[in-house]
Amino acid sequence: MSMAIAHFAFGAAMTTLLITFLVPAVRYPRTLLLVGGGWAMLPDLHWVSPIFNQQLRTLHQTSVWMDLFWFHRTLDQADPSDSKTIAGGFLAFLILTTAIAERRSYRTPKVVKSTYDSFPNDESTK
Repeated sequence: MSMAIAHFAFGAAMTTLLITFLVPAVRYPRTLLLVGGGWAMLPDLHWVSPIFNQQLRTLHQTSVWMDLFWFHRTLDQADPSDSKTIAGGFLAFLILTTAIAERRSYRTPKVVKSTYDSFPNDESTK
């Protein structure tokens, strides 16, 4: 099983890439990347759950549906020894994707920004 920080970093990094390249006009991108990291850790809920912890653990270990949480099951199978090196690699991946997202947001041409700003949002139409 992979370390929790590895799951969080991978989920946050993948969410950052998703937001940066597919939905660049999202309102709270940094909050969403934290949510993406939390989403990746949901299958590990059995560690802290006061109820149904054995059922949740069984589900975590056996269900292929756990890959919906940013490939949680696959990461656990790829890193069965809780490798600190792999966790560090995922943290480096998160830092790299964050830097890419920041660079992209700062270097967005004015034409693109004005195009996004010209679309009415929900708050301005009320």
